[in-house]
Amino acid sequence: MNATIPPADEPTPCVLAEHLLQSLYGGAGKFGLDVLQDIEHKVADSLSFVRCSINNFRPIHRLPTEVLGIVFRYALPTPDGGFQESGCHDPDIKIERRARAALTHVCRRWRAVALDMAALWTVIDASAGPSVLPYFERSGNMPLHVFARYPLDNTTETPLASQGSRIRDLFLEFPREHSRSIVPTELSAFLPHSPNLECLAIATRCRTFEDGRPIVDLAQRPQLFPCPPPRLTMLILQNQSWFPAVPYDRLTHLHISQGTPIDIRSLLTLLGHCTALEKAVFVDVYIANARQVPEDFRVELPRLKLLALAINFSRLSMRYLLRGLVLPPTVVVRITGSEAVRALAGLQPFPALPFAAGFDTLIVDHRSGCWNVQAAGPTSGLLLGCGTSTVTYMTAEVLASLIPFANIKRLVVRSDRAVVTFGVLSVMPSLSSLCIIDHDRPDPLRADDDVQPWHVGAALRKTMARFPDLSELEVWSKRSPIDCANDIPNELVDLRRLTIHHMHLEEDVAHSPIEMESVRNRFPTATVQLVEAKEGPNVDLPGIRPAHHANDW
Repeated sequence: MNATIPPADEPTPCVLAEHLLQSLYGGAGKFGLDVLQDIEHKVADSLSFVRCSINNFRPIHRLPTEVLGIVFRYALPTPDGGFQESGCHDPDIKIERRARAALTHVCRRWRAVALDMAALWTVIDASAGPSVLPYFERSGNMPLHVFARYPLDNTTETPLASQGSRIRDLFLEFPREHSRSIVPTELSAFLPHSPNLECLAIATRCRTFEDGRPIVDLAQRPQLFPCPPPRLTMLILQNQSWFPAVPYDRLTHLHISQGTPIDIRSLLTLLGHCTALEKAVFVDVYIANARQVPEDFRVELPRLKLLALAINFSRLSMRYLLRGLVLPPTVVVRITGSEAVRALAGLQPFPALPFAAGFDTLIVDHRSGCWNVQAAGPTSGLLLGCGTSTVTYMTAEVLASLIPFANIKRLVVRSDRAVVTFGVLSVMPSLSSLCIIDHDRPDPLRADDDVQPWHVGAALRKTMARFPDLSELEVWSKRSPIDCANDIPNELVDLRRLTIHHMHLEEDVAHSPIEMESVRNRFPTATVQLVEAKEGPNVDLPGIRPAHHANDW
């Protein structure tokens, strides 16, 4: 007979448990401390086993291991199990470790499944000392995402040295006390050879543009590894006073933010070696000696798909990168920041931008004093975003330099001050389609001449001469259709098509057929559509505005 199956005449576990309970009650006061502690341990083990067996019948425990693994991965800060490979988001190693530890404290099955999933343990805090060793073991042969803090000590050298071939992402952090030190040339003796490294991020933790730090000297680029990582394609540098020696000709992604001053000629020369570069992001980079470079000193980036410039300080001279880079006709350029327009206005003479020659669609979003401009053609695009400190005349000058207004065929304007918005736009002789989104319901208490009686109608009356070929007008407004129609200039009566989208609220009274007929009597081609107030049209061009952070890839 199998030993795991008790004979028919043996008592069941329930009977044994009842006998044990009766024996304990009957022998109360007769057992010594050692016996009672021994009984306590056995009862605790039995209770743990019973509870685990009960949990196995619960619906959550009937999920296959593969499905439970998917649940685990979505419980992590990053579902892919690694770092967010972007200069916009630094890895929070404490949250990463805490999220993984939480999965192992739910129940035995979750703990067993989690510990057996190698992909959950690939984020390594190499500065955590001996406690990181289990992560190396549990991760098996999976690629590693390593966070290391300078200086590296003996507790981190050994595991890193033995796992160098598994490191795919490396985030190297320098604390503030090392921000003014010389270039760390000794790192190659600590960091292992990493032949499969794809992403390298280096960040120095100190105040932005802190005094006393050395300027960037690209002639002194320290070797971080015994051998250059042959598969490195992504480099992120944050607040650096030195650049590493890596194979720049293989980089496809480059993110540089803040840091100490860097000579523009040296930077352009370095970028000239990045022949495979597809996406480049520069955030508040301090460009030095920008005016000393000849205007014909230019560098080509033939494969570049995205150039992002975030300018929050107008004196950084980042605008000169537009003059020093020759961009392909298929590039998307994003220029954002509170001082973006002010900085661009100082670029004189403004360089010719061949990639913008094909722009035929323009979207201008001007609300609460903030400007967001998108322009696109068949192969290229532009995003210009700036804050409330922008001066209107500067905006007009910059747009005239960036946008080929003569080629624009479709214009979308969303504004709460349409007179100001239309005032920065130049003549568009090819414009055939205009869409206006009236952002706010008119306020009768406001006496501003630019707003009363209807800022959209006033804007059209002042600027319609700039659009001689206009044939289609689309209006989205919370005003009644008859009010919109009455405020549209008489010169636009012969439009081929007029569409009024009334973004009505719940308290709005339904419009009578007589009112609708009045609209059509004034504009025979008019069409009125009722839409929910929250249903505004999509004003984002595909591939222009980033999905998450403005400085993301």
